[in-house]
Amino acid sequence: MSSIRKPLRWRIALPMWIALLVACGRQIPLDRQVDELLRKREYAQALDLLTERLKREPTAWPVHDLRVRVLLAAGRTDEALSAYVERYPHRGPDSPQLFRRIAVALLEEVLSNGDGLLQIRAAAALSALATPDLLPLCRRALSHRDVSVRALAARGLSDVSGEEAAALLRSALEDPHAEVRAAAAAALAGQEDGETRAALERALEDSSRMVRLRAAATLARQGRVRTLALLTRFLKDRDTTIRMQAAEVLGHLGNPEAVPVLKPLLQDENPYVRIYAAEALARLHDPLGREALHQGLWHPNRSVAMYAAEAFSNLGDPAGALRLVEALAPGQDMSTRLYAAWTLARLGDLRGQPTLDELLHNPDEQVRTQATWTLGQLGGDAGIPSLRLALTDPARPVRLHAVWALAFKFRLSANRASTGG
Repeated sequence: MSSIRKPLRWRIALPMWIALLVACGRQIPLDRQVDELLRKREYAQALDLLTERLKREPTAWPVHDLRVRVLLAAGRTDEALSAYVERYPHRGPDSPQLFRRIAVALLEEVLSNGDGLLQIRAAAALSALATPDLLPLCRRALSHRDVSVRALAARGLSDVSGEEAAALLRSALEDPHAEVRAAAAAALAGQEDGETRAALERALEDSSRMVRLRAAATLARQGRVRTLALLTRFLKDRDTTIRMQAAEVLGHLGNPEAVPVLKPLLQDENPYVRIYAAEALARLHDPLGREALHQGLWHPNRSVAMYAAEAFSNLGDPAGALRLVEALAPGQDMSTRLYAAWTLARLGDLRGQPTLDELLHNPDEQVRTQATWTLGQLGGDAGIPSLRLALTDPARPVRLHAVWALAFKFRLSANRASTGG
């Protein structure tokens, strides 16, 4: 009898098993469910769905990423950042592309609604992060009411190739403010099409000397030899800023013909002009340049000495490192300590990092903000743990600077990986 019943039970149970298997096969994957809810803008329902899943699987990082995506889609950018940061106490992995989306969303938000200084900082971050996919945001920044925002947006386009970027920069050459026109002229160095050259040639007649200087420098970099004579004339300009910028440009052009006209600036009445001229001469392999910079390191004015140390860092020379380390001491002016840490970082010297970590705990929000920005300038992966900590700072400007600094570091890391560096 039992030999008969057993097959009968299996015959009865079999449809149930088949139904269960079919039901499992038809279960919609979580990401597809979320995508469908996002399409319908049912953000609360999507978040409830993800919250339930995370209760069962608290370290399911793809689910965490989905939650961040939903919060971004809902326009809740600060909450998206907080949700992203939840992975760090549990050693969760970074998701650089998703983090970049957070950084860009915060850029858009601040550029639209932030205060003046924060908007300028956002524009500086946009300048560092600009890629072809951010051209629409760059376009909006170029029409911003703040001159500095527009100038920084133009500067960021210097690393973006293509006709759309070139067209945006050519339009910026018509901006009513010289600061923006000068930034656009400098950023066009990588664009060598006929229309751009013609626009730069017209900029040589601009009412602003700085715009003319930048246009001449860009054309010189593109091999337009006749602009060299124009650049050398700027070395005698009454404006110290023009003399400094002209010396810097001539140094970077690498033309040894500039050496005789640069040497007289080593006797300029302005010590900062002398530093710029010395750096330019050093770039052109004239020994007087480095000699003058060494003298500048011991100038009685600390600011001039720091400029000399920065000039050495521009050359990749650690000759000024001792002066910079001295400036890190706790008794020094706060801005001097930050400047010294930044300059050391440009040399790949991380002796300023403990100072920056210390300043992250300073009661002054502005100091913490500046320390966060400076941590972003440290080479390679240095400073990333400290920046992650700054993402939880109670002050929003500090958190924003940490986001943008980390996004920039992730971008550099991706570039190194793609080039095998």
